[in-house]
Amino acid sequence: MTLDVDQLLSSEGAVARRLERFEVRPQQLEMAAAVSRTLADRGRLLIEAGTGVGKSFAYLAPAIKRIVEHEERVVIVTHTINLQEQLFEKDIPLLNAVIPDEFTSVLVKGRNNYLSLRRLKLASERQDRLFNDDDSRHALHVLEDWAYSTTDGTRSSLPPLSRPAVWDFAQSDAHNCMGRKCPTYQKCFYQSARRRMENGDLLVCNHALFFADLALRGQGVGFLPPYDHVIFDEAHQAEDVAAEHFGLSLSEARVQHLLNLLFSPRTARGFL
Repeated sequence: MTLDVDQLLSSEGAVARRLERFEVRPQQLEMAAAVSRTLADRGRLLIEAGTGVGKSFAYLAPAIKRIVEHEERVVIVTHTINLQEQLFEKDIPLLNAVIPDEFTSVLVKGRNNYLSLRRLKLASERQDRLFNDDDSRHALHVLEDWAYSTTDGTRSSLPPLSRPAVWDFAQSDAHNCMGRKCPTYQKCFYQSARRRMENGDLLVCNHALFFADLALRGQGVGFLPPYDHVIFDEAHQAEDVAAEHFGLSLSEARVQHLLNLLFSPRTARGFL
C-alpha cells in the first residue's frame, strides 16, 4: 500500500482526525516533501526549522513511508531524552495507530542502561564486602525487588536509589559479559533488547550512542544493525558529540607534562 504523506498531514488526514488541535502547516508539508525526496534519492539534506513547524511528523512520516513501501530501516538520532520520550511515547505511537501498514519501532539505549541479573546476584552475595553502610545495602535490596518485577530491566524504570552508585555493580557491562555462557543469558534484558533492535524498522537512539557505534564500525565491529537512512534531530549538537568520539583534545597541562618527560628544568632530567 502506498502512503501519501501530504494526505496524512492534511486538514482531512488521519493525523488531523486524531489530534483535536491539529493545524495544517505549509512549512511542515514543505519539509516532509524535501525529506521524502532526499530519502528516495539517498541524498543529504540540511534543514533549519523554527519552533511550531512540526518537525517530528515532517521527518517521521517520510521515514515510515520508506519502511512500509521499501522495507528499509531508518535510524532517528536525537540529543535529549525529552525528545526521545516525545517521539517514542507520543508521535510514533500516533502514527503507528493511523497508518494501516505495520512497522516496528525500537528505542535503542546504551548497554549500561540495562540490568545484569548475573552481576546483581554476585553483588548480593558479596554485599558485606562491597557495601559498608546501610543505605547502600538498602539500595541493593530495592534493586533486587525491582529485578523481579521489571519487564525491560532499564534504569529509567528503576525507583530512586538511596545510593545511586550501587547501580554500577549491577549494570550490564561488556567487559564482564559472559555472552551465551552466562547462566542468565536467556533472561538477559540487554540481549532481549538487542534482539528487538535487530527486528526493528524504525530505531531511535541518542547522538552519543550513534557516534560510539560509528567509531566501533571503524574497527570492524558495531552495535546498531545495518540501516538505510539516518535522520538527525537536534543536529546542532551533533558536532560536539562527534568530536568527543573522533577528535583529540590537548590541554596546556598535558603539553607541559610531555615536555617535562623530554627535559625537566626542575630536576635537570629527561629523555634529552
